[in-house]
Amino acid sequence: MADKRLWDDPSRLDRISLVLVALSAAAVIAGGLYWLLHRPTFAIREVVITEAPMHVTRRQVEDVVRRELRGNFFTMDLEASRRAFTHLPWVREAWLVRRWPATLEVRIAEHEAVAVWQEGGLVDRQGDVFEGATEAELPLLSGPAGSSHQVAARFAEVDRVLSGAGMKPHALLLSPRRAWTVELDGGTRIELGRAADLAPLQRFLAVYPQQVEPLMPRVSHIDLRYRNGFALRSRDGKPLTLPGRPVAAATRKT
Repeated sequence: MADKRLWDDPSRLDRISLVLVALSAAAVIAGGLYWLLHRPTFAIREVVITEAPMHVTRRQVEDVVRRELRGNFFTMDLEASRRAFTHLPWVREAWLVRRWPATLEVRIAEHEAVAVWQEGGLVDRQGDVFEGATEAELPLLSGPAGSSHQVAARFAEVDRVLSGAGMKPHALLLSPRRAWTVELDGGTRIELGRAADLAPLQRFLAVYPQQVEPLMPRVSHIDLRYRNGFALRSRDGKPLTLPGRPVAAATRKT
């Protein structure tokens, strides 16, 4: 027997009708929710910075809120808004949280500047280079592209070792050939060469108090690129004499 035509099958028509009614109701509900959620009633009316930053100004925060934040309490894209705050100078990370009924809380973590990177930007404790300006007296770090983390880590080691001898590094330079140079406050330069660690510097500091420290006002360069010794260069070009013997670079460089 041939299949009944659709309009001759009341049960099938009923089922189709129910499906169409359900789809229509779902569309009406979805449209209503969309309309409701986009009403000004749910607008973000207050942005709260939970911890006062040291370098990010209130005006910068207000500019981000005005230019970048879109949507209301329900529709705001928190990730896009978070990224907008991280584009501010000095901002290392940002966290955003909605607070009912109309508040957005923002927590900002700032970079902690420990040095100036070459001739532009600052370096934080993690070795990241970021944009920012400061009036603080900071050491200078320099190196090939992509070496900021390595240079910052080595500077922390150098600073720790030299501070024990009463010396303060003013700059640390890594050349394209991967040779290290330290510049002290006062201008004296220490050539470390391509040593993988600070062993040459530590050997030098073992004799520094007795033999070299009295001469430091006259020393312009300290060359530690020798296997079993070091060489000093005077500011005035005159010979330097260690207690008991003249300074000479007699051992072979590594």
